[in-house]
Amino acid sequence: MLVRLVYVSYANSAMSEKEVGDILEKSKANNSKKNISGVLMYSDRYFFQCLEGERKDVNKTYLRIAADSRHSRCMQIEYSQVDARLFANWSMEYVAYHGVADQLFLKYSENGMFVPYDFSAGQAVGLLSELSQAATEANTASKRSLFSWFKK
Repeated sequence: MLVRLVYVSYANSAMSEKEVGDILEKSKANNSKKNISGVLMYSDRYFFQCLEGERKDVNKTYLRIAADSRHSRCMQIEYSQVDARLFANWSMEYVAYHGVADQLFLKYSENGMFVPYDFSAGQAVGLLSELSQAATEANTASKRSLFSWFKK
């Protein structure tokens, strides 16, 4: 059974891009072994992540992530069975949001700020769907890395 799990958490201390990059690299290695796909966003100490894959693998991965001492207040926003992945080609990609008035993020934010604890399940999945589509279009159009496209 293919599932999608979306959660948010709060870093116990501010993390550098290198620290987030290290998390991303470990995630890519672990997820590719289990055929888990998804995306990780980090901004202002908030982690917002989507995991997609077989239920038992996603559940085990989420439990391991939730137990990580680098963050707290881990809260699932959405968990559902899905017919298809949004991020089929990403073992785990990173999207950085630096508070720029980006229309995509503002569209899904109640207050114009990136506070993923405020996202409803619909807002979370809507944002993730549009990110997936935008990344696919940008990657197809320019062949540059998704990381550099999102890092604007």
